[in-house]
Amino acid sequence: MASGFALAAAVCWAAYILLTQRVGDEVSGIRGLAISMPVAGVVATLVAGPFVFDRLNWQILLAGAGLAILLPVIPFSLELLALRRLTTAAFGTLMSLEPAIALVIGLLALHQVPDLAALAGIAFVVTAGIGAERTGGRDKPVSPAPSPPAPARTPALDQPAEGC
Repeated sequence: MASGFALAAAVCWAAYILLTQRVGDEVSGIRGLAISMPVAGVVATLVAGPFVFDRLNWQILLAGAGLAILLPVIPFSLELLALRRLTTAAFGTLMSLEPAIALVIGLLALHQVPDLAALAGIAFVVTAGIGAERTGGRDKPVSPAPSPPAPARTPALDQPAEGC
């Protein structure tokens, strides 16, 4: 059962990386988040909602709404911008550095001392991240599709007719 969940998480992670890169290539700026965030909220509600609806109260709803609006904006914006410049393989490897950051925060903030196996694992991931950073640039950055030009104005229509 656990292997199935791990496989599903890997598939979802790969889909996230590929779709985010596609959105970053197709839409200028971070406007793609305006569409993707509500879609993610609806999908998450459909998946988790039936299990938590009976436990909701107004305080939890307000806190959840605030967190849903504030927390994803900065990380997803940065990821969208990074995926415009990196290959998906390099991005995925760099994102795997998150456990190393979590280890350092756990050590400093919670005084959790990692064992030798955790340190070795983090060292391997950091080494892979360095290699991905050095070789993971995209061939040429893809610029978003240009907006269609505004219709040209014809001078004849802008001038008043003679004799009016």
